[in-house]
Amino acid sequence: MERLGWCLVLLLLAFSILSANSLEAASGSFADLGVLRLNMKGSDVVFLQECLLEVDYLDGPADGVFGPATHQAVLRLQKASNLKSDGIVGSATWQALEGLLAAQESIHVVKPGETLWGIARQLNVTVRDLVIANGISNPDRLSVGAELVVPRGRLAGNISTTKRVVPVRLVHWDEVDHLFPKAATATVLDLQSGLRFQVRRLFGTYHADVEPLTAADTRTMKKALGGQWSWARRPIVVEFGGLRIAASMNGVPHGSSSIKDNGFPGHFCVHFRGSRLHSGERTDREHQAAVMQAMGYNQDTEKVVPSR
Repeated sequence: MERLGWCLVLLLLAFSILSANSLEAASGSFADLGVLRLNMKGSDVVFLQECLLEVDYLDGPADGVFGPATHQAVLRLQKASNLKSDGIVGSATWQALEGLLAAQESIHVVKPGETLWGIARQLNVTVRDLVIANGISNPDRLSVGAELVVPRGRLAGNISTTKRVVPVRLVHWDEVDHLFPKAATATVLDLQSGLRFQVRRLFGTYHADVEPLTAADTRTMKKALGGQWSWARRPIVVEFGGLRIAASMNGVPHGSSSIKDNGFPGHFCVHFRGSRLHSGERTDREHQAAVMQAMGYNQDTEKVVPSR
């Protein structure tokens, strides 16, 4: 399996936009990446922030702005790596970060008779970790001899005692409607790509009609969809208020909107367990199937009990 580096191995926090330059550099050495410093913006900063998130030096978000929180994270990394603590990310800091990330992944070669679930249990990671890290579209089909990237670290198996993995819950729409009110913001984790972006709820009676919060979120959403809008149902996790809820989305801007500068001319639909279409007030079987598929990405060791 050709490996493009850690930027394609991001799990729960890999919801970002990587520039062509960043992607090319990540496939070689981090030392080839450019210098980053306080107040800079862009996709290279997003990549830096996601790396810092993965090695536990930054709490988030990966917003593409090299602000005070990112600056402090870089200072901590430099101090721990015995580098000059100036908050400027040059080749030495990139190399230190690359070394930390490399220590958090390994390769597993698929053997005859192995399943993704069995491999996940054997290696003390989750099915979701393996699916997202390797871009697996069908977890039920594995090729013998395939090389699987096995991510390690904060988001995969070895969780520090100060952090708790919040399980994905199956919550009925009637409850979500109250938990996620109109004008509230949330984070969408697209499980097929591993990308995250923020949304704001616009309205919706039978399901949530939402819109990307910023133009950067719109770009990330479109990247998650493969570069073009689609009505296809996608399994996602919606995160807000300390909750992680299984859901499904389509990806075509339609109807009205309230955010005028996000580059998204309309809103899109997010369905939860038991939600319905506005047209005909009927349940959409494809959305409901995607909701249940999202539950399949849950922590294998977590017991998930539907709230309804």
